[in-house]
Amino acid sequence: MAVHQELGKDRFIGAIYSETLTSDAGVLLAADIPMRMEMKITADRGMAARRFSRMWIEGMAINIRSDALTAQADNMVDFTNMFKERLLENDRVVFALTPGEGVAISVNGIELGQIDDDEFFSLLVSTWVGRVPLSSSFRDQLLAAGEVTESLVARYQSIQPSPERKDQVAAWTAPPPAPEPAPAVTQEPEPEPTVSDEPNVAVAAPVIEPPKIELPPAASSSVASAVADEPEPLSTTSSAQSSSVAAASSSAPLPAPEPEPEDETDEDYVPTFTAESLLASQRYFSTLVRKVQLEIKYPRRALQRGYEGFIRIAVTLDRSGNLLGAEMLEESEHGILNDEAMESVEDAAPFAEIPGVIGGLTHEFTIPITFALEQ
Repeated sequence: MAVHQELGKDRFIGAIYSETLTSDAGVLLAADIPMRMEMKITADRGMAARRFSRMWIEGMAINIRSDALTAQADNMVDFTNMFKERLLENDRVVFALTPGEGVAISVNGIELGQIDDDEFFSLLVSTWVGRVPLSSSFRDQLLAAGEVTESLVARYQSIQPSPERKDQVAAWTAPPPAPEPAPAVTQEPEPEPTVSDEPNVAVAAPVIEPPKIELPPAASSSVASAVADEPEPLSTTSSAQSSSVAAASSSAPLPAPEPEPEDETDEDYVPTFTAESLLASQRYFSTLVRKVQLEIKYPRRALQRGYEGFIRIAVTLDRSGNLLGAEMLEESEHGILNDEAMESVEDAAPFAEIPGVIGGLTHEFTIPITFALEQ
């Protein structure tokens, strides 16, 4: 069990239940025994569905091989489509693996759906305990082989959703109400025609023909229609002797852009993923990480003093790949490492254009950076 924080504030408490207590991530990633992942939301404002989906998409993109991501693309789309509403404080999200039956996903005891593939659970686990987890401290606490403080267990058990909130979540899966039948239209009987003694004389409207305009030869020839022509973990390792970083115009008409939501800045907006757009998003994230990776240099003073640290930076890009903003979500205890991480993101900009298959005006990504000395 572990607390995940951003900007020094608790976001959620995560827990992994297994028949075998272990400190080995490989045992959990094997996904061959009954297991359960749980998270209880602790943030005051909860967690937007957009942020929730991005957490899993990024975690899988950086920890899972590209061929495995491709094989699981449809399952990933089904998974993200289950979460269209904001998670609120005290919500309990559960991913339960039953070997041979797949993964059941529920919120506050209401099942949202099922992924009929055991391997999907290993993708979820990798986001928490894979090579590049949400944070190193979060991963280490989860892999404590059952050594959890009583105070954290008591806090976790005290977090419960209200009955009203359970009813709200149940409405997520309720079928839409059937449309009410249209009211029957009573047709009034047509009145009997009135026979007049006057003679039957029809008056036709006059036909007015438009005047004919003849263009001179030069003018008539000038009228024309114009036609517009897998990534390695983002990690810096070093020994005392060396420092190294580990691992537009076309003549064809442009397709019409996808309609944007009325307020793209609303964090509750969740794009509708397809397998194609999801894989494109994960590939783009991988290229983004690689470009930042090339800019990282282990500061000499940090090397001399043996400084290590894990850092996560949230970046916002426009569709052209320009850096709109960067924010430190998780800092190391060493300012020199934090500064180098932020500078590496700024120096890597601008990035490649956002692929057209990915909708949205702006895009947010979280870059994990690890400074570690070689053992």
